[in-house]
Amino acid sequence: MKRITLLYCFFTILFLASAQAQVASGKLSPHTKTFLLKMNQNDISTTQRKAILTKSAVIETGVQEYISAFIHLKENAGTESLEQQGVKINSHTGDIATAMIPINSIENIASLPEVKYVQIGTPVNKKMDRARVTSGVDKVQAGASPLSAPFYGKGVVIGIIDTGFEYGHPNFYNKEHTEYRVKRVWEQNDTTGIAPAGFSYGTELSNQNEILAAKRDTTDNSHGTHVTGIAAGADHSNNNVYYGVAGEADIVLVSYIGFDTDVIDGIKYIYDYATSVGKPCIINLSMGSHIGPHDGTSFFDKTTDQMQGKGRLIVGAAGNEGNKYAHISKIFNQTDTICKTFLSPNNIAADIWGEAGKDYKVQVCIYDTLNNIPIYSSLEYSASNNLYKDIKLARAAGATGHIYYSSGINPLNNKPNFNVSSEFSSIKANCCLGLIIKSTEGTVHAWSDPYYHFTSNDKPEWTDGDNNVSIGEVGGTGKQIISVGAYVSKNMFTNLNNETYGISQLLNTLATFSSTGPTIDGRMKPDITAPGSVLASSLSSYDTKQDTYKVKETTVDNKTYYYGIMGGTSMSTPYVTGVLATWLQANPNLTPNEIKSIFQKTAINDSYTGDILPNGNSTWGYGKIDAYNGLLEVIKQYTSIEDMPILPQSIFMYSGNNQQFNFLFTQEDTNVKINVYNVNGQQVLAKNFNEISCKQEETIDLNGLPKGLYIIKITGNKLNQVFKASTK
Repeated sequence: MKRITLLYCFFTILFLASAQAQVASGKLSPHTKTFLLKMNQNDISTTQRKAILTKSAVIETGVQEYISAFIHLKENAGTESLEQQGVKINSHTGDIATAMIPINSIENIASLPEVKYVQIGTPVNKKMDRARVTSGVDKVQAGASPLSAPFYGKGVVIGIIDTGFEYGHPNFYNKEHTEYRVKRVWEQNDTTGIAPAGFSYGTELSNQNEILAAKRDTTDNSHGTHVTGIAAGADHSNNNVYYGVAGEADIVLVSYIGFDTDVIDGIKYIYDYATSVGKPCIINLSMGSHIGPHDGTSFFDKTTDQMQGKGRLIVGAAGNEGNKYAHISKIFNQTDTICKTFLSPNNIAADIWGEAGKDYKVQVCIYDTLNNIPIYSSLEYSASNNLYKDIKLARAAGATGHIYYSSGINPLNNKPNFNVSSEFSSIKANCCLGLIIKSTEGTVHAWSDPYYHFTSNDKPEWTDGDNNVSIGEVGGTGKQIISVGAYVSKNMFTNLNNETYGISQLLNTLATFSSTGPTIDGRMKPDITAPGSVLASSLSSYDTKQDTYKVKETTVDNKTYYYGIMGGTSMSTPYVTGVLATWLQANPNLTPNEIKSIFQKTAINDSYTGDILPNGNSTWGYGKIDAYNGLLEVIKQYTSIEDMPILPQSIFMYSGNNQQFNFLFTQEDTNVKINVYNVNGQQVLAKNFNEISCKQEETIDLNGLPKGLYIIKITGNKLNQVFKASTK
């Protein structure tokens, strides 16, 4: 009897453990399941385990290994029980938290009743002289007519989340090199110092001495130095022309680990600093990924949508996959039920999304392209099922290694999501990896890692990939994020060795790599385009791999620094970040929607963009950014005198057409006179006003006067400004 009781207890415990594991598995994202599959392989070596951890969002703290993750909580749920199990909460926005979870506790955490879903961090990858002229930044910086003073982003915080920073580069000082503008640095990868308040990892550098003593975050790239220089560089020493847009803005740098979860933490860190100093803030994300639904419902997009608002903006890269065939899709019906494609090169990394309420099946094969037969075919697996599977293949199957399958219903959009990936040590000659998707209804989209692409290999009934919906996650698909494409403002450069290089891009056209939309839910993306191919900006002197691309060296305080060429939406994005910082200087309360409205009204449409409809398009967005006319539009948007900031000028002039000139007054005055003179000093027109109110607009029409240059002088009891106007 005692033995029966013990057996009963044993099987009860076994059943409960199995049930708990099943519950936990149903609340894990496919990407999380794939990570666990890899970690739980029986044949995994210490070296292989370390490689898996290196590619994942893992942080070691002492003897404990943590993984960065999104945790989707039930409404109004607390985090106390999570913290009791060793979870470290970093940010909490609505019902989504970012946290560090002990690796061996992932399934336990997922099984907690207050937890709806766990998704570990997914990897995100990094994606100026002439450029300033093409979009009017030179006018904004010069304070040229119609502006009577420059805008350089003064009083605004620019946050850059990136890697490859040289903290002491002269581009990060003010124009006169008398003020250092980097106010904070968070090195998320560094474990030697003290983490920022409210966070559980990394090292914060909180003053100029600490930041400059650290010198740099890494020696393997210059990406962050280049990006920061475009957005906020101010170095005018030694006749340097490669400074950036918002050279008076404050700078906060986050050297991120490389996953979307730590990007969210970086955003919170930067916004927290901006709040502490009472300044508006704009954050630059020159990065992207293709893991996700591409419809604005990812954990990243949902969280950042809630974080943005008045004086809180995020600018993201549209992506560099516009000429990659990393997407495939199919509309299924009862008579058209199959989509077959190959992955090249021969490893699978595919993220597949269907429609809510409509299932599909996935199968992988190893195909002999010489004999046109499959050597190995897996079972067909349903995307709606809670799948969690590792298939080990031997040489006889045509390849040696593992295929990982994971799937389930995403709780944020109710869409079936299937993640399939492989790691092969070898594959037979003439063999390829095939991906087969089957359904009788609905549309299915799949994206591969940008380093791979879908292809038919010229086989009948197999399908090539396309470059549709190439807009990337993280920088491109959020509903509030400002997504930026790239056009060509420079296609040739000469380096320090006097070697001239040409770029295979046509001036003023959309860069061939610039990713396009729309999003899967039909929204226009990108929102705007800016110069991105190619731009010159600051490089890190600790990065030794950029010699070919260096175009200038400069010596400041007995140290040599460099400027060089890079291209991509990684470069067009900080250009827009800098421009919007100058707009925030004029109106610190701008919202993402107001920014997009200004794009719609002022973006440049030319012979290269073609005529863009009022709602924009998913190639150019609203067109090419116009820093100058956008700034004037910002100033005109104030709703009351109380909203008006102290601006560097009282009157703005802008041209209505070749003969009409409009004046916007930003302060009230009395006894105002507008007098117009020709170049000989003769008065040709006059208008008088007893009273001018704030935000009043007046037009001077020079139609009927000879074409040429005129001087317009506006005076009053307080006003005294002079403008030049040229009629054509």
